[in-house]
Amino acid sequence: MEQTPKANRIHIGFFGRCNAGKSTLINMLTDQPVSLVSDVAGTTTDPVSKTMEILPLGPVVITDTAGIDDRTELGALRMEKTEEVVKKINLAVYVLRTDEEPTSDDMHWLGLLKQNNVPVALFINEINSATNHLDESKDTVKNVMVGEGYIAAHTGLSDLATVIGSADFTSDAKRLELLDLLGGLTPLDVEGEQTLLQGLVEAGDTIILVCPIDSAAPKGRLILPQVQTIREILDYRGLALVCQTEELPAMINSLKSPPKMVICDSQAFDRVDELTPASIPLTSFSILMARFKGKLQDLVVGVEAIKNLKAGSKVLISEGCTHRRQCDDIGTVKIPNLLKKQGHTDLQLEFTSGGAFPKDVSQYDLIIHCGACMLTRREVLRRIECAVVQGTPIVNYGVLIAALHGILERAISPFINEIKR
Repeated sequence: MEQTPKANRIHIGFFGRCNAGKSTLINMLTDQPVSLVSDVAGTTTDPVSKTMEILPLGPVVITDTAGIDDRTELGALRMEKTEEVVKKINLAVYVLRTDEEPTSDDMHWLGLLKQNNVPVALFINEINSATNHLDESKDTVKNVMVGEGYIAAHTGLSDLATVIGSADFTSDAKRLELLDLLGGLTPLDVEGEQTLLQGLVEAGDTIILVCPIDSAAPKGRLILPQVQTIREILDYRGLALVCQTEELPAMINSLKSPPKMVICDSQAFDRVDELTPASIPLTSFSILMARFKGKLQDLVVGVEAIKNLKAGSKVLISEGCTHRRQCDDIGTVKIPNLLKKQGHTDLQLEFTSGGAFPKDVSQYDLIIHCGACMLTRREVLRRIECAVVQGTPIVNYGVLIAALHGILERAISPFINEIKR
């Protein structure tokens, strides 16, 4: 589970005012000194993340955030970072102290979480030491009663939180109790039982994966979508055969029966299309990721905007990961060159990577996004919705490259019934 990519984990954000106890709670839950703890307000500045496992949720990423009432010189910038966390997480934990009344800041951020449809666990940090004389069995009951009493005194909180917990966060005895509480939540926008190859592969099927090894390929390993696809084929009890582009004909000819499907790197779409008989379904890892994490239908619709590009059109090319650019990098080199080859010259190209994605995308005539293997499904859906709401066409690498090579219809044919719904 420790090897599960962050993009495939449930993301849980911890929120609250300065010194509410967020960092202490995180350190207790993870049983590690993840966050710096101090009585000094504003100790946590930028979001700090830690991977762990919380059953039955499974692998998660826990993110500590700056206090929402940070009034320091950099407070406004820290709040912007915290807002970015709100848009990416699947669950939220909001921490309040029993010795402090909820403020307008608390209600604002709880409202913001609700506005973003994020399920919230409201944890009450028991500051009062009145329970110290109780034995451990009664202490839990007392804490829960304190939490319920606190909520009863502030009825507006119950409308903003789906689960309520209370504990002395300095007590390690409460750790399992609080983990059980978190584990019982239903996260937002996760894949659940959905898989990358759902409905495409059955036991005994042979799938050929075409994985070009060029200067942009990571040394000594495959990229994440290729590894995920191989793993899923194995999970379905299928047969995964892997080759490079020019070895594809020999691999197909070595089989007694044609493969169920060929899946290739989008950069090799045109050549793989030539080498794969028309009777064999063909798609790419990028299109599979678009189907798995986003809305393939919106991305297919968005590709129509290519026809309207002209000199001076603004195009945003966005990648979900951050890596050192190679001389033949797909986002900054290959796709721009492919657009020029298709006659789309003098475009105004802008680039983003990692967590960066503009709030205002209405200025662009087209957004070209990567396969988003390093982003959560929630973040991918947010970016697509941001574009659609602002009327900006959005497409991903695989769909764009297939369209520019004139093979989009073939590339999406395995999912055509899903797209027409």
